[in-house]
Amino acid sequence: MELREKVVLVTGANGFVGTYVARRLREEGMRVRVLVRRPEAREELARSGVEALLGDVTDVRAREEAVRGAHCVVHCVATDAQELAEARRVNVESTAGLAEAALAAGCERFVHISTVAVYPLRERDGVVEEDSPLVTQGDTYSLTKAEAERALNEVAARGLRTVMLRPPLILGVHPSSYWGTRYPGMIAAGQFPQVDGGRATLGHVHISSLTEAVVLALRVDAAAHQAFNIVDGHEPWHRYTDYFVGTRPLPQLPAEQAPAFLSFRGRYSVDKARRVLGFVPRDTFASSMDEIIRSLARP
Repeated sequence: MELREKVVLVTGANGFVGTYVARRLREEGMRVRVLVRRPEAREELARSGVEALLGDVTDVRAREEAVRGAHCVVHCVATDAQELAEARRVNVESTAGLAEAALAAGCERFVHISTVAVYPLRERDGVVEEDSPLVTQGDTYSLTKAEAERALNEVAARGLRTVMLRPPLILGVHPSSYWGTRYPGMIAAGQFPQVDGGRATLGHVHISSLTEAVVLALRVDAAAHQAFNIVDGHEPWHRYTDYFVGTRPLPQLPAEQAPAFLSFRGRYSVDKARRVLGFVPRDTFASSMDEIIRSLARP
């Protein structure tokens, strides 16, 4: 699909991923529309040259207005709320509702930012490919993101051309970046668990690689109705935590008691993304971490 001058709705555009996605799509010459909840965020985004609508993605009328006249949607909104009902309201129901609205409006493509957390990782090693089963139980975030994918597949079966992008840990600089802003302080305070001495696998992707994958997911016709792991590389977990460990040692946690993403020792395949999308990892772990360290050092 030719992207220039196409109208794209980006949800979550004042969050970490959405901010970078909106910026990257503007560079492609797209007419970016965003849906935000706060008036001050709307004003700030409008000044950056996007069409900013005030509303909540969980609201039916706001969704319908936002997709009207849009050629495609990039859905970045998600919550990590621990209450299952709230997580389902945002991650599942609003995603399905937005997809329904996009289908009714005749949108050409719906790109959903999912996560590798949808995989159960039962074996805790091996290679995880996109046809692996999705979780049906477990932590609230993983479960509701998997449910969102299933809901999208139901809408896709009726004609919406959907693409699922599944990133692992996303590195980059933004006030709401978990791994670039929030967790470094927890690690320094000794409030982050270390599993098996940090030897488990950390899959990572820099935000610039993820936004490039979004562009490819919109542009490449063969991407429709498919899911893709989007990964720059893999490192042992201690290489991340070592950057931030302070005077307090990290609490040690046996693998059998740890969440799967902290104890997994395999890797996520990007062969399909390379083959179908033409995706090429853009950033190394070292360069991504250097960017984060520089940002944290700024007053």
